[in-house]
This record gives sequence, structure tokens and C-alpha cells, in this order.
Amino acid sequence: MAHFGITSYFLHSVFACAGLWLLFKSERTGYFFTGFFVGILWFYWISLSFRYYGDLAWLMPVVIIGIGVIYGILFLIPSLLTNSPYLHAIALVLLSQIAPFGFNWFNFELILYYTPFGLTSIHVLFLIISILLVQHTRKGYYFLALICFIAAFDFSNKEPPKMPDFDIKIVQTRISQDKKWQNETIVEQVRENFKNIETAIAEKKRLVIMPETAFALYLNKNDIIVNKLLEYSQDIAIIAGALGYEDGKYYNSAYFFDKGIMQRADKVALVPFAEKIPLPNFISYYINRLFFEGASDFTEAPHASDFTVDGVKIRSAVCFEGSTNMLYEGEPQLLSVVSNNAWFLPSTEPVMQNLMLSLYASKNNVIIFHSVNGEGSGVIVPRKSALKIISEHFGQ
Repeated sequence: MAHFGITSYFLHSVFACAGLWLLFKSERTGYFFTGFFVGILWFYWISLSFRYYGDLAWLMPVVIIGIGVIYGILFLIPSLLTNSPYLHAIALVLLSQIAPFGFNWFNFELILYYTPFGLTSIHVLFLIISILLVQHTRKGYYFLALICFIAAFDFSNKEPPKMPDFDIKIVQTRISQDKKWQNETIVEQVRENFKNIETAIAEKKRLVIMPETAFALYLNKNDIIVNKLLEYSQDIAIIAGALGYEDGKYYNSAYFFDKGIMQRADKVALVPFAEKIPLPNFISYYINRLFFEGASDFTEAPHASDFTVDGVKIRSAVCFEGSTNMLYEGEPQLLSVVSNNAWFLPSTEPVMQNLMLSLYASKNNVIIFHSVNGEGSGVIVPRKSALKIISEHFGQ
């Protein structure tokens, strides 16, 4: 529904509850096929990236079916462990916290984003238990079911972090992935980046944020472009995605330029099977040789990095890592996320990514500035609590 712009709290709440009701009324085969089709319908777009890896397009249907089977098994496991529906619920919510090969984009909290319900596993459990109490117990437990249902609501009332006092320009580009790394188009991309910076300066912006690999090259090895960006940085702060190369290691990074100084924030959470093979080294070596022409994995940074503009700290994130817990350690209030989702267009991936970022922004009370090559640029603010939602919808 979010893909089509339907964000009705009533409809999302009804469908979330109905879906969970039907799931816990299912037999074992129902659990498997629920996971199977949820995996495919949520994540089919992962396979689209194989269009750009030489002759690997034939892997697309294999990847789609493989994703379905993995999530089908995860849904099936609780029904094999116990016959108790309550233990089913606990096991299923716990298993949903498992990130196959480090990919963590499936969790039950996501289906509750456009609802008044809370966004933690505890809230999900309270909601499921309230449903199970109605399904499997006598009328005497309906009052307990109501208590659990109310406990599932989000009654937090945090004040959202404040926006910076300075103006920010968030750039969105639309460069197709098949042209992104062509030598003849990289020069044009650099010119376009300079033009976006000059426009931001003319608009009196203090900071401009440009997408992941806005500069499709090893930026720290290109003195001409770096010197030009340092020159621009006397008038405006710049965050831009680009690659980094140092001591024989490759990095996917966000670069920061301000007042003639350059900083680099390397990615700390790499995309599994795209930037890093999440398997033992001797296996990943042969996979890279077989499928990726011997390319080396990117290197992970040891910790997240912050940029500071006029005394305001902004945590840096590159694409996927914006939806990982480690980026929110230390309780940052502002996050800059640069992404390139042209790999997956056209698909539902941009909506999925923004939902994930919205979920993390709400759980961690963070404002996110998201710059994308593809679709989905914008500012993401924490979700309102149930109290505010109810008062806005019914207070009048």
C-alpha cells in the first residue's frame, strides 16, 4: 500500500491484524507458504541487480526462489518446535530477528509502521498474544486480550530532534545503473555534480548532500576533483558518495568537504553478496572468481563516523547501513544517508528502503537526510506516537 501512497492508519492496522490472525490460524504448510511468498514479494528486487553482472542474468529466477525458500523455512521452524500457539508466536518473532547472511530487512515491526502500534518486538508480541487469546481461549480471557492489545500501542511521547539552523540541499539524480560506470558518462556526472553544488551555493544553502557514488571513481586518488571540491567548500559544506582506495583496500565511502578540509567516512556495514561475500574467505575467493571476475570485497570501517557543520554533528551512512543498529550507537540525532537504488529500478525497493529508514528513524528518534541516485530522496522524521495520532484523528 505504501508503494501506491496509501498510508491510512486504519487500513494498515486492519490488514496487519488480519494478516497475523490468518497466519496463526494456519497449518504448518500455511506457515511455510506465508514465509515463501512474503520473502518473494518483499525482496524479489534483489535479483534485479544481477542484470549488471556480466552474464549472470540467468541467476535472477534462482535468487527469487532461493529467497522464498529461506523465508519459508524461517516461518516453518516455529511450527516444528512446538504445538503451543503462544510459543509459536515467541519463536516466530525471535526468528524474525535473524538476518540471513547479514540481510536484516525482514521484521514484523515494519508492517506496523503506518499504525498506532509500537515498533519493537515487545509491541509485536503483545499484539500477537491479544490475537491468540481471542482465537484460542474462552470469553473469560477477552479482557486480558484487550489489555495486551492496548499494551501493543505506542504511548511514547518523545520530542523529535531539532532540525539544524542552516539550510540543506538534498540532491536526487537519475543515472541508470548500466551507464553509471561508463568512462564516457563519468565526466558528465562530475560536471553535473559541480553544477548541483554551484546551484546550492547560489541558493544560499549551508550544506549539499549528493548520492552514493555521485563521483563514480576513487575520489581520494583524484587530486583535480578533490581540489575543486575543496575550493567549493569555502562557500558550502559538501557530502558526496564516492569510492576510496588505500593500502590495497577498497572502500565505499561518503566524503565531507568544509572550509578547505576533507574527511572520509567509510561504510561499516556492507551489502551481503554485493559488497562482501558473507562466507569464509576461501569460499568467498572462489565465488568472486566465478561470478564477479575476481573482484575483491570492499573493506568495512571499524566504526561509524560523524561530520560536523557549524557545531552540529551529522552521522554518516551509505545506503544499506542506514538500516543497521550499529549506525545508531551513541544516539545521534541527525543522519546523512547517501544511496544508489538504480540497481533495482523499476521495483518496490525505494519504498522498502524508505520504510526501513523511517522505522529506524522512529525507533532511534533521529532525523534522516536521504540523497539518492534513483528514487526516494528527502527528509525522514520520526513517526508520531499513538497519543498524537489518536488526538489528531479523533480529538476534534
